[in-house]
Amino acid sequence: MIISKLKIDNFRGITALEIDFDQTTVVFGSNNTGKSTVLAAIQMVLGRAVGRRSAAFSEYDFHLDQDGQPTDAAPIKIELTFKETEPDDWSDAMVQQLGPVVGIGGDGLQIVTLRLSGRYDEAIGSFVSAFDFLNPNGDPLPANASALRRIQQIVPAFYLAALRDAAREFRSNGAFWGPFVKSLKIDPDIREEIEAEIAQLNQRVLDAHTGFDAVKARLGQSAQLVPLGGADDPVSIDALPSRVFDILARTQVLLSGVSGARLPLAQHGEGTQSLAVICLFDAFLDARLVGEYGEDAVPILTLEEPEAHLHPSAVRAVGQLISRLGGQKIITTHSGDLLASVPLKSLRRLRRVGNEIDVFKIEDGMIDEPTLSRLDHQIRRLRGSILFARAWLLVEGETDEVIIQEAARVAGIDLFAAGVGCFKFTELGIEPYIRLADALGIHWICVSDGDPAGQGYANTAVGLLGGKPAQDHIRTLPAWDMETYLCMNGFGDIFEASASPQKVAANPNPHAQGTQEYWQHLVNKHQPTKGKPVRATQVVDRLDQQGAASIPPFLVDLANFAVAKGREGL
Repeated sequence: MIISKLKIDNFRGITALEIDFDQTTVVFGSNNTGKSTVLAAIQMVLGRAVGRRSAAFSEYDFHLDQDGQPTDAAPIKIELTFKETEPDDWSDAMVQQLGPVVGIGGDGLQIVTLRLSGRYDEAIGSFVSAFDFLNPNGDPLPANASALRRIQQIVPAFYLAALRDAAREFRSNGAFWGPFVKSLKIDPDIREEIEAEIAQLNQRVLDAHTGFDAVKARLGQSAQLVPLGGADDPVSIDALPSRVFDILARTQVLLSGVSGARLPLAQHGEGTQSLAVICLFDAFLDARLVGEYGEDAVPILTLEEPEAHLHPSAVRAVGQLISRLGGQKIITTHSGDLLASVPLKSLRRLRRVGNEIDVFKIEDGMIDEPTLSRLDHQIRRLRGSILFARAWLLVEGETDEVIIQEAARVAGIDLFAAGVGCFKFTELGIEPYIRLADALGIHWICVSDGDPAGQGYANTAVGLLGGKPAQDHIRTLPAWDMETYLCMNGFGDIFEASASPQKVAANPNPHAQGTQEYWQHLVNKHQPTKGKPVRATQVVDRLDQQGAASIPPFLVDLANFAVAKGREGL
């Protein structure tokens, strides 16, 4: 039983949002797009004790305008829909236990929809909240507290925040550590034997350290003032915990530091602590989940930024660990490595435009499976970084990629900071990247050469516009290719110096020096087979030396255009 859909109205920074989930779903987007609010909404519904009288929401949970007051805010509504993944996925016993709250969706699969709402009640002058089950038409069903308790038992939700404090999580009352240290499955005879041995060891410590005698004597005098019970010796000192349950409650985990010394978790770095908490949760699911929640329990793990404080190589290891966890995983991240570790169809991109938040995903049929598999491979190769961009510059070759980014830098335009990704598309072709960009709500710009191949790429892009203006998505170099364009704009001597004497002799340049035809012939007929990166580096070095005034105008205009389009995605 997994959450198939979450719907939010007027909760924190979200006025309206609807997002669907898979078995594993990774949610990403810029800051303040509602990622943490999505996780909080799930925890609000599934993590709240049934029958708790206080209101579920605080004043700041309501969506407030600039001068708005919580008492005037629109009601909060959070709806979770659980749905079968295939016919008869839910056991008959579970359906019978849930009873009338189970409905049949339009596709014939069984569903359960649970809503938590909150509002200000003027009649009583207080905030109130309520749980409701809804039928498939969205109408409330009669109250059913037993079904609500059963839902929370079947799909227990666990939330791990980005700031994972090992000292707090490994306390005896911690949600995941507590069940381990409070499990007193010890034979009574063995327990008595252990406690007797502890008492002897405790006495040996006290006998060796006589400093406690004076303290014990002074405390004993309090028996004359305050009744302490009928014992002959009302004061005792335990240098060691005297009971097994007390020993277990004080159990701590030690890890070896760089010096080899064993140190408590709290003394290690934030990355080690964060990783330890994730591993603890893994151990809890493996060893304690059934005992705590029953055999039918299918946990829902909502995990915020599992990459926090971790080295990229450790992030990939965490991604593999999370993939092995049982139950449903809903994860938010700012890590390209983590995005690259899951299939593209598991991604949900959030984008805020004004006061609205849009959700983007790869819908069925948008991209065929073979192409999707190749895109998955490319995203892994690029470590997922391009998915965080708000605009893509899709270019034909490595020289284009280097020159466009470096020219922008020299011009004082930080493409990366502006949310613009620039990369070559020729390994897969232009179409897969355009379809992926459209699916994820990323603005794309096809930058094609002026040669026939470039015109072919531009024509393909035109065919994928879907009614969007061509001038917003297609830019063509005013030359045969990037190298020719650079030669036409003051960098020709670099290419003349690198010309192969053998190729020059075999194929003399028939065109007048300085014409476009001359540079085109020089670039395509006289250059060594290898060495494009070297020539691109020489161009960049000269740009650095001569400054922004030396940048060809097309490159500056292109960078500014891409930045403007990226800002539209904010």
